[in-house]
Amino acid sequence: MSKTLLAFAACLALAPALARGESLASAAETFVEQSLSLPEGSVRAHSVDPKLSLGECESGWLWSFPYETRSTVQVICTASPSVPKRFVAINLPNLVGAQRQAVAVRPTDAAIVVAAKDMPYGHVLGEQDLTVSVVERHGRPLSATLSDPTALIGLTLTRPLRQGEPVGRPDARAHTLVKRSAMVTAWSEFAGGRVNSKLIALQNGKAGDWIELENPQSGRKLRGRVQTDGSVRLGVQRSVGTSSIASTKVPSSTVD
Repeated sequence: MSKTLLAFAACLALAPALARGESLASAAETFVEQSLSLPEGSVRAHSVDPKLSLGECESGWLWSFPYETRSTVQVICTASPSVPKRFVAINLPNLVGAQRQAVAVRPTDAAIVVAAKDMPYGHVLGEQDLTVSVVERHGRPLSATLSDPTALIGLTLTRPLRQGEPVGRPDARAHTLVKRSAMVTAWSEFAGGRVNSKLIALQNGKAGDWIELENPQSGRKLRGRVQTDGSVRLGVQRSVGTSSIASTKVPSSTVD
């Protein structure tokens, strides 16, 4: 695979862990420099408040180049679908030789979402199950209509997939992972570790949904977000703005 394809495919990989409190502009610059192998400090974000915080995302922020250009980057929190996508305009340094070739995107190329491994029917898709491949536009399969895998995270496969096979919208659907009145594993994290408990779901829930649960011994009501593995992470759903996310952290004492 050419350097161009490698660079393009890598652009949707999860960026390395970012320091708490890092700005959106700084994080975007770091992503571009690392994904395109550019010198540190050579990329500049513009048309964005340099003090605007990136915020926190429990699953890790997912960065990408959403368009067939390197002038815009996109960031999304896959763990919180209600958090809107954010876009940052960036300026690249003056490139020469191999650097220019690695960064260039040919107009005849197209990015498509493909399976990162073999997966069976009914598998719930996570970010590690999907990747992006670059093909010539005229050779793109008709079913390959997606270039951003985040649209499929948390959905359930409607057919088996082989590694490298294109994944389209008909190949996955929303699936009820938690059923009302079922006993589910609920958990919360705190500084000292993780607390698990068995609670009764009071609502049906798909991956990413907030549902209400009840402690069968005390009758206490709690809320949590359904995870892709069918467990529920306890927390408090908050209103979401462009610089905040839904909090899922609660003290361990809230679990009876």
